[in-house]
Order: sequence, then C-alpha cells, then structure tokens
Amino acid sequence: MTNIKTHFLWLFFLAHGLIAQSKSRYPELSGSGSCIEELIPSGWQLLSEVRGDLNGDGLEDVVFAIQSPIKETIEYNDGYQSDTVNINHRLLGIYFGKRKGKFKKILQSNTFIINRYTPVMDEPFKGIEISPNGELLINFYIWECRECTSWSSYEYRFKYQNKAFELTGFEKVDMQRVSGNETSYTIDFQNRKMTINSSGSDEENEEKVLQNQVIKFELSQLQTIKSLNEPFKWLFQNLHI
Repeated sequence: MTNIKTHFLWLFFLAHGLIAQSKSRYPELSGSGSCIEELIPSGWQLLSEVRGDLNGDGLEDVVFAIQSPIKETIEYNDGYQSDTVNINHRLLGIYFGKRKGKFKKILQSNTFIINRYTPVMDEPFKGIEISPNGELLINFYIWECRECTSWSSYEYRFKYQNKAFELTGFEKVDMQRVSGNETSYTIDFQNRKMTINSSGSDEENEEKVLQNQVIKFELSQLQTIKSLNEPFKWLFQNLHI
C-alpha cells in the first residue's frame, strides 16, 4: 500500500475513532413502529432507504441510513494544510416486517455508515440495496480529492443467517484515472474464494492486458455487521475490509 493510501486510512480511523467516542450523540432507535416516520428520530435526515425480504418470511423488511441534524467538526491536517471537517453522525437501522404492518428492530449500527474524513473528498456513502435473494448490499466510494488520480468502490454483501447479518461477499474495485488500469477483488466468503481481475495497457503493443487469479482460503467463521463494527478495519488477504 502506498504512503498516501496509508495516510488516508489513518485519517479515516482517527476521524471515526473520534466519532465513536461521542456515543451520547447517538439516539436509541425505536424498537418498533408502523412506518418509517415512527422509526427515525425527529430531525434526522434519511440518506438511503430500501425495502425487501431479508429473512425469507415473505414479509417486507426495511433498512435505512440516517444522518444527525447536529453538525460536529474535527481538525484535519495532511502535513501541508489544515482545515476542519463537518461530520454529522450516521446510523444504520434494520427492521423486520411483522404482521399487521408493524416493523421490529433487529439491528442498529452507529459506526458502519461512514462520513467524509477530509474536507476535499467526495461523499463516501453510496447507498444500500436488497438483492432478489435477500442479501443486504452496502456501497461505498472513496475518492480523497478531485486532483487524486485513483479511486475505489466497495460493496459489502450481508445475508441474514445464524441469527446475524453475516458477510457473505465483498468487492473492491481500484481505478487509475491516468492509465485507465483497473483491478477488482471479489471475495466469496461462503465458498472461501477470492478472484482478482486486473486490466492494464501494454504500451509497446498498444493492447489491453487482462489477468485473472483465483485464491482459495480458510476461514473459521464469517464476519458480521456487528463484528466488523466499521468498514475497512479488518485486514484480510492484504485488503482492508
């Protein structure tokens, strides 16, 4: 990993460590309700909402990410300039549908929906989805600055099984702006397999060069939203997941 990427990861861990310290800023989400308005605290902004069947019972479940109306700041210094970053606390809520249109809280995370950690970076949270087979997808996009020549996208895939939202899949795509080179890492945790695909340019022959690698691995148990706690803190196969 380059020094620049290491520096930004350090800033990310620092920023979200400071956020986690102020737990009093996080309200306890309602245990149940009949509509989204009853589940979200007053004044909080809805960033993303998705509905679908997560547990296979045929009832509609709801997942949402919300943001506090209270702005807080952290000091930012990259060694060249100083600035402040506005950080609004964010929450992830997961509710299972019950009979008669009710929803019951299954999970609340105060740490998994990340915010900016430098003043110049793009919005990192790109939304949530529920796949046709009931997987919960959470997407991020890291572009530290408009002048930066690389960016990365991330997709976490969680499946409700063994009474938890287990991490069944993960994908990271690294893109280089100048060269156009792209590398993707796709991990199937259920089948213990990682696929690495890369594409680059052969300048001498002016042709695209494609490479593919499949890596099998051992894993004693699957991670969950709770055990991961935050994105990018688990180092697995040289990737921050």
